[in-house]
Amino acid sequence: MAATSEAAPTSRLAERSEPLFNKLSPGPGRSAREVASNQCARLHGAMIEIVGRRGYREVTVRELSRLANVSTGTFYAHFKDKDECLLRTYDLVVRRATEQIVSAQSGERDQRQRLHRAFAAFAWEVARRPQAARLALVEPYAVGPPAEARMRQAECLFERMLSQSLTGKSETSAASPLIVKGIMAGVNRVARARLLSGREKDLPALSDELTRWVLSFRDDARGRLKQLGGQRARIGSLYRSAQARREESRAEPEDDRALILIAVTKLAASEGYGHLTVPRIRSAAGVPRRSFDAHFDGVEDCFRAALELRTTSALENAAAVGLTKDWASNVHTTIACLCAQIVSDPLLANIAFADISASGPAGLRCRERTITGIAEYFAASGSQGVGPEALSAEASVAAIWSILHHYVTSGRKRELSWLVPTLSYLALAPTVGAGAAVEAIFREQQR
Repeated sequence: MAATSEAAPTSRLAERSEPLFNKLSPGPGRSAREVASNQCARLHGAMIEIVGRRGYREVTVRELSRLANVSTGTFYAHFKDKDECLLRTYDLVVRRATEQIVSAQSGERDQRQRLHRAFAAFAWEVARRPQAARLALVEPYAVGPPAEARMRQAECLFERMLSQSLTGKSETSAASPLIVKGIMAGVNRVARARLLSGREKDLPALSDELTRWVLSFRDDARGRLKQLGGQRARIGSLYRSAQARREESRAEPEDDRALILIAVTKLAASEGYGHLTVPRIRSAAGVPRRSFDAHFDGVEDCFRAALELRTTSALENAAAVGLTKDWASNVHTTIACLCAQIVSDPLLANIAFADISASGPAGLRCRERTITGIAEYFAASGSQGVGPEALSAEASVAAIWSILHHYVTSGRKRELSWLVPTLSYLALAPTVGAGAAVEAIFREQQR
């Protein structure tokens, strides 16, 4: 939320003691409500500024109050704690973004153009106000479940708006909530990745490409997905075959790094990321401190390496199953086999989805790097001119990851085999077209 003119910033945030905002000018007739509103505006502005520059973990009530030019007593008169201040600031940021997106679509009747305007407005909002965007797309993970619930409410709002733009010519072509959920996750990922890398100003230039990716799912052929069932028996046999080959080729770990990665994977899966410490990892691996330090910079670096190793192994294992087919069929079979591995491998499910979602900013960083790695793998999977473009691969992988995450963390991972057609559609439609994607999925379902 932008503060009022009388609460405008006096300077950019730095390591300084003077306030960031001016107080409301004194004068007769100021109502208590006006004063309180101005104080809250300054506190929201200070929250955006600190979080945008240093992250939520660095926020203190004392600094918020000082930069907002209010007393700590005034802060607590408006907010229970800094978490509530962040959540209410988040609500204001989302409201502002919603207003901008709705305004951008005003007067446009063509659904495709409305969608294009909406994403262009979203991209410009992130590029113009990166600190506010970071507060909305990155930092809530530091608060935990209360913020995640708030984020889910906002996502539902945008998903409803998106669903209307994706509705085709017939009732059967209405976008399924699962596809819409995946699309929103893909769009958010593209924005979040640019924010985290300081490249948010690139987003407006990507809005056309991002819109094309979204529009690739707006096709009446999508309705045929509802006719396709799961592949429980088939993906189970695929997974067992690939697993047998992996077991045959697996050698006993010969170095300390391998022992450490095995140890951190088992500890994280059984007790959670929050309980990981270097001494505990070393003890479980049976290695000295100097050996740990020689390979890793700390717990987060070690966990990230274990996660990357586990997911890369799962991907290679899954991809090996379908190498004799065309690209679209290979992608579908790979996704099917990957889902089977998530169901059958609790270590993979826990460290890739369940535990990583509960590990705050560290988990977010690990997740983003994992998605980046898988997207690069996917983008390089094509041959003879067939394959996804980089942005399409990134958005589709994020969409699929979001759905997998939702089902694993809600205790429904055994339902993943029924989702294979939808997940494959999210991967294939942007590259081969919605109709061809459904045909490829249908052929594989009939094998």
